[in-house]
Amino acid sequence: MTNAELITKQYSSSTAFWFAAVILVAMRLALGSDLAVEIIYSPHDDSLYVERAWHLLSGEAFGAYGNRILIKYPGISIWLAGVRVLGIPFLISVNALYIGTGIYLLAALLRGGINRWIALSAFVLYLFNPITYGIEWMRVIREPLDTGLLVLMVAAIAHVIVSVDQGRRPWTHLAVFALTFAFSMFVREENRLLWGLLVLFVGALWWQAIHAKRHGALVVVAVALLVPSALAKGYEFGLRDFVERHYGLPIIHEFGEGQFPRLLAAIRSVRSSKDNRLVMVSQETLRKLRKEVPAFAPVIDKLPLPGAGTFSCRYQGVCSEWANGWMPFWIADGAFRAGLAPNLVAAQAYYRKVRLGIEAACAEGRLKCTQKGEGFLAPMELRWTRAFVAEGWRLAKMLFAPDTRPISEVPAVYDVPVELGRIYQAVTMTSNFDSLAHENLGSGTDIPRYVSPIAASARGALLAPYQFVAALLLLAMIVALAIRLWIADQAPLGPMALLGLVVMVYGLLRVAALTYVAVYLGPFTSRIVFSTYAVTVPLALPFIAETIVAWTKIRKSVKT
Repeated sequence: MTNAELITKQYSSSTAFWFAAVILVAMRLALGSDLAVEIIYSPHDDSLYVERAWHLLSGEAFGAYGNRILIKYPGISIWLAGVRVLGIPFLISVNALYIGTGIYLLAALLRGGINRWIALSAFVLYLFNPITYGIEWMRVIREPLDTGLLVLMVAAIAHVIVSVDQGRRPWTHLAVFALTFAFSMFVREENRLLWGLLVLFVGALWWQAIHAKRHGALVVVAVALLVPSALAKGYEFGLRDFVERHYGLPIIHEFGEGQFPRLLAAIRSVRSSKDNRLVMVSQETLRKLRKEVPAFAPVIDKLPLPGAGTFSCRYQGVCSEWANGWMPFWIADGAFRAGLAPNLVAAQAYYRKVRLGIEAACAEGRLKCTQKGEGFLAPMELRWTRAFVAEGWRLAKMLFAPDTRPISEVPAVYDVPVELGRIYQAVTMTSNFDSLAHENLGSGTDIPRYVSPIAASARGALLAPYQFVAALLLLAMIVALAIRLWIADQAPLGPMALLGLVVMVYGLLRVAALTYVAVYLGPFTSRIVFSTYAVTVPLALPFIAETIVAWTKIRKSVKT
């Protein structure tokens, strides 16, 4: 074959490849083209994020201080406000991020030497992941955004590792990673674990530089460590300054810093006859505190009573008490409604006053207390090892087959105030709101909804086969990881092997940390693993392929 014929063949193959990729993207868009934002009143999630964004757009910071303004990181509200300023509907923004980062990852796989049709198969797995056309993806919650951001970071890591391996400059890809890393830090509270991803990334680059004897690459290692770290801390400083200017103190997350978590720790230290890991504040403890710490009595009087009909009872089986997933919110709500926390400064002062009162009662013997940490969660105890294993197993099962609900029938219309629905419409630019229909909710009036029968049927049909294939691939990936590490001394880890190792170890780190949290907060819903699932499933196939290639080379060298 002549050079001209070879070039023509390669060009034709490349054209066919990218044409197939474009067709796949078009199919993915068609599959979800009938879906729209779900408008839900959820003051600790969806509607909180939307209302904060509305106030940002109105020049009012996050809005007037209340007991919920600072209970969640501000990242998604900043994203909502940002894309609204750009005139991009929210759902389009998260889908564009997801699909765009998938293409970016696909390009990294091709640069890393993965066979193009294996890479395209991985892209198929990525595009048609059932989580992206489930009900959770249509809500204004953090998981869709966080998933796209994690994939973007992993794709940037892949490009940097490949660039270093090929002796090229990775500065553009490092910039993508650094900016995404900094922003992602304040999208979800557990994203502090991204520091672990950064360490793993830098470790992979250092290993590359040392084993390839490219000491010039150590400059890349230093930049990869310092620039993302500096940007993340600078962004944090900017957020703290913003909150301090508008609310009086540089506290971004009231449940994670300041006086509130220390107050919860003080309450948790009071001994109670009930010893349940899911209950940090028992009714018995509240009765004792009402008597011994009068400053806390107005809040206790505002707390809702536990019972059989509560979410705590229905979801976690904690019926005579409030489980940890609800009680902290009720305490903050109670302080605000009692007029004791009208602003951030007063709230922190009040929480400190009550904490000091509890500590004084403990020191004087009026309350029997046992120190159990100083933060929101108690430190891990050996007696909860069995619970740790059970929660870890539950999360592991979610990782292999997340419980998602593809929209295959007309969704329910949620009962939300018309004013809130209009705020949703203004912020997210959704067309899925009919004020007259919501005003007449329950009257029997038919409400036009947006589900296409053909797309809905396809979404429902894809779920079971996709999860079956994905579970097999993830199991095979774990086996491949063990084999790849076993033969690493004979077949040095290439870019794709390093990428797979970084992603797998980070995934295990994240599961371990979330398991610890679940021991005290109870089981998570499957959306907690969406980001990890979206990254590991498409990477499983190329990682397995790379392992097979490395194993085959070793076997051939042994025979010769």
